[in-house]
Amino acid sequence: MLMKCLTKLLPIAAVICLGVQSCDKYDNDDKGAGKTPKVYLGHEYVDLGLKVKWATCNLGATTPDEYGDYFAWGDTATYYKAGYAQEHPQAHWKEGKTDGYKWSTYKYCNGSKSTMTKYCNNSAYGNIDSDTTLLPVDDAAHYMWGGNWRMPTHEELKELSDSCDWEWTTQNDVDGWKVTSKKDSSQSIFLPASGYRFNAYFYNLTSGGYYRSSSLNTDLPNEAWILSYNSESRSVDGSSRFYGYSIRPVFK
Repeated sequence: MLMKCLTKLLPIAAVICLGVQSCDKYDNDDKGAGKTPKVYLGHEYVDLGLKVKWATCNLGATTPDEYGDYFAWGDTATYYKAGYAQEHPQAHWKEGKTDGYKWSTYKYCNGSKSTMTKYCNNSAYGNIDSDTTLLPVDDAAHYMWGGNWRMPTHEELKELSDSCDWEWTTQNDVDGWKVTSKKDSSQSIFLPASGYRFNAYFYNLTSGGYYRSSSLNTDLPNEAWILSYNSESRSVDGSSRFYGYSIRPVFK
């Protein structure tokens, strides 16, 4: 009689055991799910526990360690032809942009730092208007990716700088900062040292990064706020609007 009861119980025990194993596997997958990048409108992003979600790649890049493209503030197109982000030859520049990134080629001025034609709150710097944050039509991240994607504001760059852990590192032979959430250490982005464009030349590749915000420097409206860094320090500063800097998109 005892043997018959045990025989009947064994299949039940096996089912229970399988169920426990199945739950354990599900739990492990669930715990690791946060490490899998999420996607919004075809672009991966990470939740660092901040006010906005941050893209895993620079605008114009396809992987986190690619440098991507370079943009003057308020311009939605590069001055060079596609595929030549780090090249100097004049043949690689678009028509009318062969001098590269400078006041004479900048979209929203009349050739000098005191002739702003849009986004200016001080008549000493050009025509006055009331906009101090890029409109969607002038926001390269929104223009190229659509939806709620946009460039970060000055405050959002500051939050990224102040509220995350930063580590200078190398990823796939590319130098840059690994920026990790203080709330969840499994969540991080990589900001490559992508350098910048000035005139027709390229500077500081591998040694520095310069990332645009959508915010005007209202004290000096020929400038906009950027996050800049090297291997030892970082800061959020104002910088001339015409430089070609990187963009890391965000959304809410």
